[in-house]
This record gives sequence, structure tokens and C-alpha cells, in this order.
Amino acid sequence: MKTIAITSGKGGVGKSTIVANLAFALSEMGKRVMVLDADLGLGNIDVLFDLRPKYTLEHVIKGERGLKEIILEGPKGIKVIPAPSGVEEMAALNQQQRLLLIEEFRSVADGVEILLIDTAPGISSNVIFFNLAASKVVVVVSPDPCSMVDSYALMKVMALSHSKRLFDLLVNNVRDEREASRIYERLDTLASHFLGATINYFGYVPSDPKVPMASRRKRLVVEAFPESKASSRLFEIARKISEMPERELSPEMVFFSEERSWERP
Repeated sequence: MKTIAITSGKGGVGKSTIVANLAFALSEMGKRVMVLDADLGLGNIDVLFDLRPKYTLEHVIKGERGLKEIILEGPKGIKVIPAPSGVEEMAALNQQQRLLLIEEFRSVADGVEILLIDTAPGISSNVIFFNLAASKVVVVVSPDPCSMVDSYALMKVMALSHSKRLFDLLVNNVRDEREASRIYERLDTLASHFLGATINYFGYVPSDPKVPMASRRKRLVVEAFPESKASSRLFEIARKISEMPERELSPEMVFFSEERSWERP
């Protein structure tokens, strides 16, 4: 199973929208996809899929429901694990709660080919945990200078405090590939020089009025406007994920193994 964390240093860069659209595109390609909303305090993946969860990860953490009981089915058969919204205590799980989630995930892993983890933005302990638990970490950045600074800060914490030194960069909401390349080169230079880290270029999604137009219709852009500029790039990135060989994935994935590489003193 390919386990990919989609993360960002700053909110508002379109991370969750990218996750939902990639899940739909991968399902269109025949892949069995699960999406985990790991923004545990401000979950919104269910909104993007126009779902109405009765139970969320809050009920799993409290021992009121098992993970299997809260999974929703989205479009194209996508499995969705919803998070609560506006629940402050869920924003920072303790070690016991994290171990509980790992055990619960083992029970739902069968049959899933690709797990996309939509983390919260920033550098909270939850964000670091879910990023370290994934096989691949894709950092979403926008041209906003604050987004670039915060994305570097996220990679800095993971590299220097948790020895994670391989990242992928997805540049969102840019004019063209030239602008995306400039952003990538700037961050890659900084990460290589100061963090000893490597950033792979994962792709870009151009600014496209069809994206908010689809959102207002409560639909995903790859579904509502599959021929749009943004959809074209999203399908391309989905193909890259679909065709990704196992050897490209980090061995640090811990959700379904006994490894505890994320536990640091």
C-alpha cells in the first residue's frame, strides 16, 4: 500500500482540495483509495466530498466507535475517514492515542492500494506524527512568501528534529511551470544547504478559475471540469502516484508495522 502524507507549512494553500481531487482521479484510474482527514481539530475533507459524517475520529479516540464504523464512502468508492471540526482537544494527541490509531488502522488496511493523509498545516505534534507515519511526504506550497517560509520551517523541524530528509514538493496556484520551477529551486537550494535534505519536484497545479467554480457547485474540479488546466495537472500527478514503484517509497511507514520511528524522546 502506498501511504502518502499531503502536508503544508501554512493553511490556505489548497492542500485539502488537492487531496480530494487526487483521490477522485486515482479512483478514476481504478485504484482503491482511502483518504484520512488528519486535520483532527478542523477536519473538512467530508465537506469537499459533500458527505455528512455521523461519527468521526473523535469517537474512535474516545473508544466509542471502531475505525471501521466511521468510514464513509465517497464518490467512485473512495473510503473517507472523517475528522471532527472545532474540537480543541483533538489537535494534539498523546502517545497512547497515537498507538490506538495505529492499531485501528491495521484493521482497515486490507484492500486499500493508496492511502492519502491530509494533515493539518503547521508544525504541531499531530502534523509531525502523521508525516513520519507515511511512506512519502508531499509538501504543498503556493507562491505566497509566507507559504514558502512556513514550508521550509516544516521541513526544518522534520529534518533536524526527526531525521526526515526526503520530501516531495507540489506547487499550487501558480501562473505556469516556470514559476513553479523557480519556487522549487529556491526551496531545494535552502533545504540542501542548511538541512542536508533532498526535495523532489512532484508537480504543479496552475491557478484556474474552474477550481472555485467547481467548489461552489459542491463538486471536485476533476469531476466537474476534467478538461480544465488544473484537472489536467491533477490527473498527471495522480498517474505519477499510481505508477510509483515501491522502491521509491521510504521504509519508515509505521501505521501497519511494529516500527516506532516517530517516537522520539
